[in-house]
Amino acid sequence: MITQAIHVPVMHSPPPRPMTVKDQRDWKIPPCISNWKNPKGYTIPLDKRLAADGRGLQEVQINDNFAKFYEALYVAEQQASEAISMRAKAQKEMMLKEKERKKQELRALARKAR
Repeated sequence: MITQAIHVPVMHSPPPRPMTVKDQRDWKIPPCISNWKNPKGYTIPLDKRLAADGRGLQEVQINDNFAKFYEALYVAEQQASEAISMRAKAQKEMMLKEKERKKQELRALARKAR
């Protein structure tokens, strides 16, 4: 038995072309500017950053509306909890009534069968 090799053409990417100045400008990623690192790339400790930032010197101010918002959320949570418990209680009562009704039906059927 003779087998023949099948020639499959191999796909190659096109040869690389030289990079132009425009291509270089398009691919240039600007350096990250943040207060986490200094220009040499060393990591600055948190306490030094906060000291330089000046945020530690400011006094914390809480808006008066925060208390109103918290109170409204608390009241809403209480009302929702109350509504859920009432709904559960009503559902439980309905199930008990349904159970009692079915027992009565079974008793009536048993009485009828005798």
